[in-house]
Amino acid sequence: MERDERLLPSPNKNDLQTVNPDFPAAYAPFYDDDTFSEKRSIREYFNVVYKRLPIILALTILTTAVVAFYMYKQPSMFQATTDMIIEPRKPKLTSKDSVIINNYGDDLNYANTQLLLLKSPDLMQNVIVSLGLQRDPNLFSAQQKSVVGTIRAIFSGGKDDSAKSSLPVLTEASSEDGSLKQAALTPEEKDRAEVYASTFLSGLTVEPEERTNLIHVSVRSTRPELAARVADEVVNVFIQQDIDRETQGAKKAYEDLTKSIGDLNAAIETQQQALINEQRGSGLALNNGKGQDVNATTLQTLSGQLLSAKEDRRKIEGAYNAAVESNSKGEIFSVAGDNQAIQNVRQTLASRKEKLNDRVQQLTKELQDLEAKRSQLRSKYTDEYRDVIAVNEEIKKRQDILAKTQAESQKSIEQDETKVKADVAKEYLTGMRAQLTQAQIREVQLQNAFNAEVASSNRQGIAETRLTTLTRGIETQRQLLDTYTQRQKEQELAIASSRPDNIKISSKAQTPTSPIGPNRSRNIFVALLMSLAAGIGLAFLLDYLDDSVKSSDDIGRLLGLPTLALIPHQNTVDKRKLARMSAKNGNGNGSGTSLALISLEDNRSAMAEAYRHLRTSLLFSSAGKPPQTILVTSSQPAEGKTTTAINSAITLAQSGAEVVIIDCDLRRPRLHSHFGVDNVSGLTNYLSGEKNPANLIKNFSGMPNLKIITSGPLPPNPAELLSSNEMKNLLQYLKGNFKHIVIDSPPAISFTDAAILSTVVDGVILVALAGKSSIHLMRRFKQRLGTMGARIYGVVLNGIKPDSVEYGYYGYGSTYEYYAAADDDSTPLMEEEKAYIATDNKG
Repeated sequence: MERDERLLPSPNKNDLQTVNPDFPAAYAPFYDDDTFSEKRSIREYFNVVYKRLPIILALTILTTAVVAFYMYKQPSMFQATTDMIIEPRKPKLTSKDSVIINNYGDDLNYANTQLLLLKSPDLMQNVIVSLGLQRDPNLFSAQQKSVVGTIRAIFSGGKDDSAKSSLPVLTEASSEDGSLKQAALTPEEKDRAEVYASTFLSGLTVEPEERTNLIHVSVRSTRPELAARVADEVVNVFIQQDIDRETQGAKKAYEDLTKSIGDLNAAIETQQQALINEQRGSGLALNNGKGQDVNATTLQTLSGQLLSAKEDRRKIEGAYNAAVESNSKGEIFSVAGDNQAIQNVRQTLASRKEKLNDRVQQLTKELQDLEAKRSQLRSKYTDEYRDVIAVNEEIKKRQDILAKTQAESQKSIEQDETKVKADVAKEYLTGMRAQLTQAQIREVQLQNAFNAEVASSNRQGIAETRLTTLTRGIETQRQLLDTYTQRQKEQELAIASSRPDNIKISSKAQTPTSPIGPNRSRNIFVALLMSLAAGIGLAFLLDYLDDSVKSSDDIGRLLGLPTLALIPHQNTVDKRKLARMSAKNGNGNGSGTSLALISLEDNRSAMAEAYRHLRTSLLFSSAGKPPQTILVTSSQPAEGKTTTAINSAITLAQSGAEVVIIDCDLRRPRLHSHFGVDNVSGLTNYLSGEKNPANLIKNFSGMPNLKIITSGPLPPNPAELLSSNEMKNLLQYLKGNFKHIVIDSPPAISFTDAAILSTVVDGVILVALAGKSSIHLMRRFKQRLGTMGARIYGVVLNGIKPDSVEYGYYGYGSTYEYYAAADDDSTPLMEEEKAYIATDNKG
């Protein structure tokens, strides 16, 4: 909608007077005094805290209550301590006469390393597995308190029965060398072990005693018995792990040697079986690889036996021929009694016995070899080892064969001797003939055996070469086995001698009987202080973010303007009281409960007294004479500028001066509604062409010396009307007829009306509402007026609530009590007061 600018001509720059030349300036529009510096006093800081005290108390109480509930919900914590001694490592002996010189006494790295290893997660996890705690899925969940239990603990001082609960703990068995067994864990148990290890690790503390080798290992837990068990087990597992670390190299070498010995034994057994198979295939005797010697001996034996058999046959044949001849001669008995025949028989028996003895000696030698092998195996293995068992079985078998052979040989010799003697005695000739036949057969057999042995000796020579190769391989493996076995024994001695003994347990942990935490009182007190500090910080943060005017100190400190008056807030009770008084007095106020005429309707109220303070401030705001034209405006709407303008005019009129109030708010006029007059014609009519100021001014029935100029019809161009020469001429006319002219204008930031009017008045009153008006907008308006040369008398701060410090500082709370105490019949009223009361009663 276009503005209609036909009513007025363009304003002349010369007509816009920035300063009234007839009005002497008392002070500059800006205040540079140190009083309005940006610094805050202690009282202002106290006001910031006092204003938001409910928020601070609520935050403090709520935070403290939550922390107290949380602390008492936590179970009590117990601590058990195990003392251990970690001495410097001793030098290791390398030989009988020499040692390795190492400076272990001052090795700080060693001590620090041990302290860090005590805090290792792997160590704690091994402790959990060692105690079997991973099997309990509810190890810690049972310690959580219910809500009822927490409340009971709060009122009982934090006592609980957790120390009385028993804890069944299962321990893992140790292996023969003292190291812990690696238990096979299920995935659930493994996860629980990691969680429990992390929990205990957070409560593990390792503290060395200064200037000693003593280490305190402490474990905190909600269960006292568990804390003691874990503390002891941490030290035990740590000592065992230290032993494992020190002997790890020797054990690894021992394990490698053991594996190599097993591989050698398997290789030797395989080669021996191949040798036996080769010997069986070749037909050679198992005689330690000396098959050729055996063949030579056999040939030599057979050769001797053959010659002997031939000689025996000749002798027997001669004797037989002699016996036949003697028999033919009848001399058989003389021949039969010849000792030479018996000796021959005995020699034959001796030869057979010698042959059997050779067999027995051969079996005996094999038995001795087996016993030697068994002795060798027993030096390295126990009787339960498979090779030892196999050798024992072979020895037993050889012993049975030897015993059986000896028994059969003895029996056969005895039988032969008896039979020979009987045959010789009874049938000498028959025996001689049989001997001869036997000698012949024996000779033939020995001849055949000798020939066969010669043939087979050639074949066995080739096989003997292969057997020798296999035998030498077995011997090489046996020598290597002996070397490995010797080294294995040395490693056993090294493991036994390298076990460290510099770490010991000084004293085991005792089951704690009293908890060490949590320190509920301290934590609650800290929470109280921190929440209180946070609340105060929040109060200052909200105060920093709050851009509104809160006190007169803000006006002086941030705007550099004086505070002309502090208008108290009117509560609901005061409004009802004002409505009753307004209805009783009938002052023509059409609003009923409006505060605009409170200085007239309830002149004993705190607000009326505050407006009288404003009147006093205005009258003494200028040197030489009080201000005549006063503009009342605000930076934003609904800040009480119209009420302030009306009550300022009323209080000035109550002082006996002729006062006129002009409604220059041509956009939203309110003056006519508060005074109960019509607004058919007014300021806009005059500025638009009606030149009779007498028809413009309206009377107010409540006060004869107070005149009213309403706004009139709303124009399309308020700013142009207010900046016209007619407006200036009107003000000049009113100055000649009234002592004070009060002008109500629109909000200063939203419209330019107030800025235009500020150039044609003596001064400006800026109205602000406590807790709502923006310091930023007020500062911008002040700067705008400063650039235009306008003068600001000060600020009227509205809406001072009863909980404000300034409310009590200015004594508004005791105003009614003061008047009530003085309202009695014994004290007469002054004439002026009677006149005011009479005027109020008449309406």
